[in-house]
Amino acid sequence: MIRNGTHADIPAIISIGQQVIDRSKTYDATVDPAKAAYMLRRAINDKKMELFVAEKAGQCVGFFIALIDEHWYAKSYYATDIAFCVLPEHAEQGVWLLRRFMRWCKANNIKQVQLGLSTGLDADGRTGRLYEAHGLTLVGGIYATIKQVV
Repeated sequence: MIRNGTHADIPAIISIGQQVIDRSKTYDATVDPAKAAYMLRRAINDKKMELFVAEKAGQCVGFFIALIDEHWYAKSYYATDIAFCVLPEHAEQGVWLLRRFMRWCKANNIKQVQLGLSTGLDADGRTGRLYEAHGLTLVGGIYATIKQVV
């Protein structure tokens, strides 16, 4: 089930986010719970943001933090993700989170969607194919430093 996130979801979302960051090839950080909770509360309350949660058997297994923003160069808007994380054992929930995001974009009359994949966790291209199946086109890439494994 995909639903809007609530304040009660914040601890589970922070945990999932840290798990994704730990597996990431690019991020080398520990989630600051206070900062993360602030952003999640903002996503719940801000009119230009939304927090979607994937729930299975009463447990949060993934989330999508969405943002609508104005282009820096024109009075037009686009939508993007701040974070899109799903536990690997529930990867099938990603499609439902993405579809909910795309419906939200349509409901807000957003025609331009920009999603990235900055974790380096899409070696087989599954996420890219999911985005393409929902009308998005690869138009560039992300260049990042790779975290050093000690």
